[in-house]
Amino acid sequence: MDERMIFSGFGGQGLMTLGKFVAELLMHDYEVTFFPSYGTEVRGGTAYCHVCVSDRRIASPVVEEATCLVLMNQMSYDRFAPVVRPDGLVLVNASMVKATGAHGEARLVAIDASSLANEMGDVRVANMILLGTLARLKSLAPPEAIVRLLEKKLGSQAGKREILDLNKQALEVGAAEADRAGA
Repeated sequence: MDERMIFSGFGGQGLMTLGKFVAELLMHDYEVTFFPSYGTEVRGGTAYCHVCVSDRRIASPVVEEATCLVLMNQMSYDRFAPVVRPDGLVLVNASMVKATGAHGEARLVAIDASSLANEMGDVRVANMILLGTLARLKSLAPPEAIVRLLEKKLGSQAGKREILDLNKQALEVGAAEADRAGA
C-alpha cells in the first residue's frame, strides 16, 4: 500500500472531514499522515489536505505526486490535476468540475455528487458520496469498517441518528456510482 492522496474543494464542502476520515480509517493498519491546509481557504477559497498511507515509514506528509485526487470544485481541479501520476485516479464532483484534460493519462471518474446529495435532501453528504465511490474504487476498507467509523464519529444519539442514516445512504449511493463507473 502506498497512496498519496489530495482532497480539495471550497471551505465548507467537507473535504477536510473526508481526508481526516480516510486517515483515521486506515491508521490502524498502515502508516498514515494527514496534512491539512487551513487559513483564508475556509472562507470560500480552495481548502485542501494531503493524506499519505503506506505500509512503510512516510518521509514527508506533503504529496508532490498524487496517486489519487478527490476534487469538489473547478479551482481544485485546475490547481491539483497536474500533480496526479499517469496511473492515478482523479475523482471529481461533476456537479462543479469540468475536466479539461489537465489530469493527463490518469483515470477520471466524474460523480455528480452535489446533485445526488441534493436529491437525498442534504448537499452536505456529497463528501460521503465521494467517500463511498473512493472506497469502492480503491478498495480502501471493507464497507462495514467504514460504517463502524461513521457510527463512532456520529454516535447513536437520537438527535444524530437521522444524519447518521443519511450518511450511510450516501456511502451506498457513492459505491453504486463506482460500480456504474466500472470499479
